[in-house]
Amino acid sequence: MSPLVIGLLVAGGVLILLSIGFISHGLERARIERARSIAELASRLKVCRNINAHLPGQYMSPELKVLLTGIEISLLEKLTRLDRKDERARQMLESARQELKKPEVSVDNPPLKMESEIQAKEARLMLENLLSLLKQAQKDSMIDQLTLQQWSAQVRKHLLSTSLEVFEVLARQGMRQGKPRVAKLQYERAIAYLHQQNDPALAAQVLRFKELLKQASDTTARSEQATGTESSELSAGLQELEKNDEEWKKKAVYDD
Repeated sequence: MSPLVIGLLVAGGVLILLSIGFISHGLERARIERARSIAELASRLKVCRNINAHLPGQYMSPELKVLLTGIEISLLEKLTRLDRKDERARQMLESARQELKKPEVSVDNPPLKMESEIQAKEARLMLENLLSLLKQAQKDSMIDQLTLQQWSAQVRKHLLSTSLEVFEVLARQGMRQGKPRVAKLQYERAIAYLHQQNDPALAAQVLRFKELLKQASDTTARSEQATGTESSELSAGLQELEKNDEEWKKKAVYDD
């Protein structure tokens, strides 16, 4: 066998090995990308279903439920194309399609009465997740730009009302507990939050909270004045007791 033939065979072998390496690398990269896409879709689907089921009733409407169900169907369609063995996703897809075929979509989400800051934070987080879900859906052409704009404006109104509601709830709690300074702080936070929105349409809300702040400030001043008077009376009483004690001690010495 001539050196030329040997060289060609060696070169061919090297090329084959390199080709196998490139093909294996490409297949591995495709496998990782597919797994990443499946995980991302599953995460978005979980968020979508959670919002659809648990968004407080005062924020949910039949129109929004239809929109969320449509996004859920789009996510499930992508998921089943990537993972044809996922029977659970296939069943969920069929169930969602049947839901959209109903003549009327029922909204069973119970309303949430904001009674604590924790509840408000949970509601805000769900609304923020909804906003992110809608933005990604528009980016993936699941909804159009106009739909995104309409619902984004609605979600932002809900975020605003939720924040203001919790400020008022905490302020009222402070007043009931005899802590007007707490109420004053909450109203100050509400006014600062409204100013951050930089929206002239919120001027009436700003005036309303300024009036509430004035009332809380007046109550705080009266409370502190009463506390100061009580403190002064207590100090005077203590001084009188000390004076009487000193006189008693002197009398006791002279009597001896």
